[in-house]
Amino acid sequence: MINLPHRFAYQNQYIAALAACYCALSSGMVFGWSAPAGPQLVDEGQGLVELDNVNFSWAIGFMPLGGALIAIPCGMMLKSIGRKNTILFFVIPLLIGWVLVTWAQGVAMLYIGRLCQGLAVGAYTMAVPIYIGEIADQKIRGTIGSFFQLMLNLGMLISFSVSTGVNVFQLNIISACTVLLFGPLFIFMPETPSHLLKQGHKSKAIEVLKWLQGSKSNAVTEIEMLQSQQDALLNAPKKTLRLSLLQPGTSSALLAMIGLVTFLQMSGINVVLFYATDIFMNASDSLNYAVATIIVGAMQLFGTLIASLAVDRIGRRWLLMISAVFMCASHVTLGVYFHVLHDNPAQVENLEWLPVLALSMFVTMFSIGFGPVPWIIIGEIFAVDVKDFASSLAIFTSYALSFMLTQTFNPLRDGLGEAGTFWLFGGFCALGALFVFLFVPETKGKSFDQIQSRLSSTKLYFRSNK
Repeated sequence: MINLPHRFAYQNQYIAALAACYCALSSGMVFGWSAPAGPQLVDEGQGLVELDNVNFSWAIGFMPLGGALIAIPCGMMLKSIGRKNTILFFVIPLLIGWVLVTWAQGVAMLYIGRLCQGLAVGAYTMAVPIYIGEIADQKIRGTIGSFFQLMLNLGMLISFSVSTGVNVFQLNIISACTVLLFGPLFIFMPETPSHLLKQGHKSKAIEVLKWLQGSKSNAVTEIEMLQSQQDALLNAPKKTLRLSLLQPGTSSALLAMIGLVTFLQMSGINVVLFYATDIFMNASDSLNYAVATIIVGAMQLFGTLIASLAVDRIGRRWLLMISAVFMCASHVTLGVYFHVLHDNPAQVENLEWLPVLALSMFVTMFSIGFGPVPWIIIGEIFAVDVKDFASSLAIFTSYALSFMLTQTFNPLRDGLGEAGTFWLFGGFCALGALFVFLFVPETKGKSFDQIQSRLSSTKLYFRSNK
């Protein structure tokens, strides 16, 4: 690992977290690819394969399908080969994915390429937050935990911006090059102390913790405490996974987790990003959709920056509820615009800026709350014996819902119209705010025991959420 002077507390934790999150930048370019690539591949006929809207919709959908399929295998890999090695392993399928997408000779090759990309992106979405959660101090885990979403959004913005000056082939090559830089960067970072201790490498775990916390840290004492906790789990009466999941605190945590990832996806975030260019093209003939898409990407990045500063100050629940309410308002506004556009286009003739404003507010508020915060909370509310399973379930649920929405978005627009579709998403955002209010505990600054006590309580969380 790299040894750097300890000029301030947590310096090396930030370095390790940023190195791990660099893979999110590459993942963001996978997410951002479809919005600019769609018009070039479908309308302009670029690429080696002729595509129509149906083919391209499946090309979009195979990415989240890969994310859903990798959830359980990734959980097994995290246990067996460790957090660091799992993250490094998925450089291979991500790079293979870009090669297949770039030189696809048929739609099947394109689909397999996108599936490979989805396998890597899904694994990173699961593995990196776990890695960060195990190296970050309690005081900064919210800020560091938001780095993944920050880099993901930066990758999307780069993809949106670069695409204005290059064709799809060149965009693919640039995206693949970002993957090549990740391995050499992250290989110098350490494995997490928790995993090293589980593997019996106590002295190495102490060394890593000293590097992470600084030379003045109480690494030996902390590792001894962690060792005692792990020994207690090993010596405790063996419980099946089913019994562990039925514990009051764990079952409440599962409810919170499933609700958070469900409302995250049902907010419509991925279809908005995947089809951003298409939405702007439908909104106005005079709108510069490429610039509008870049604006949306920039606002999404801005929202994540705000979240990284606020998550350890304002708290998780408030950010989630504020996020959901404003996302709802954005969808309602967008729905009204398309409703009026359909009935009387002359009334919105000078309001071409409104869809850009509405979608910019939507992605900004998503990035402040429902983008990064659910993954931070998921890393905080589960016991060690169920954390890997819970993370796998969260990733599977999230990407399976994303796949479903990418395949139903166009039929929804055909059946409900643009206005009805956005109003539907707005309704889910409103329900998401209510769900957080009732069932999601505050975890900011809380120890695991405090969080479990809150989850196990029969009281409504908002009544005891001081």
